[in-house]
Amino acid sequence: MAKASAREALNLYRRVEAVLRDQIADGAFAPGMRMPSEAALQAAHKVSRGTIRQALDALERDHLIVRQPGRGTFVRTRPSGKQGRPRLPMPEALGAASRARRLLRTGAGPTPPVVREMLDLSHGRDCPFFIRTSAGGQRPVALKRYLHPRLAEHLKGVAEAEDFEARLAEVMGQPVALGPVWAEAILAEPRFAMMLKTPPGAPLLSLWWVNNMGGAPVACSQMLRPGADAGILVSNPDTPA
Repeated sequence: MAKASAREALNLYRRVEAVLRDQIADGAFAPGMRMPSEAALQAAHKVSRGTIRQALDALERDHLIVRQPGRGTFVRTRPSGKQGRPRLPMPEALGAASRARRLLRTGAGPTPPVVREMLDLSHGRDCPFFIRTSAGGQRPVALKRYLHPRLAEHLKGVAEAEDFEARLAEVMGQPVALGPVWAEAILAEPRFAMMLKTPPGAPLLSLWWVNNMGGAPVACSQMLRPGADAGILVSNPDTPA
């Protein structure tokens, strides 16, 4: 019984941590912003103060937040997305994205800070996007692609295409190049946990990359799959930042 209680407590704080990570990534808690107090977070998530502290401890260890005694907890002002992230020497890992063949959703919405930075967009500008997942029987993969707003009219066509890059090059009449690629190990927040059929708080590999056209960024993609594959989380000094 004690072991079961311990596992339940671990899963609970990981779920809260995953939700907070997602809110930071999506800009709900922006860099430099003061986060709600522990009491407010406790009430919002309906968990104990100890669970909230464990979740915040994990975020602090990953340098996502900073606690300032007497002032509160703040989201760290992150360095430029073009520096400091592990880069992959070759795009082999991107092959898993081809398994995401089921079109789940298309739309437009608020742009996460990292996407806004990589696509060089102003704050508050919405991005067209689509989400694809792998079909039954395959290793689960979730793929979310954000397009530059100037490509919004082509969203449906490229979202439904089996080969995104080839279709984009066809409709735009220009070749599509692979830009920066980086990987992160994260925890599954509820919406992606459901897509990937994995428990909330389970480890995920989050692989990001940018596509360029004519030297300018046109798309920023995120692929998620269960299991933080540390084997590709290796920086490559020969890859330009």
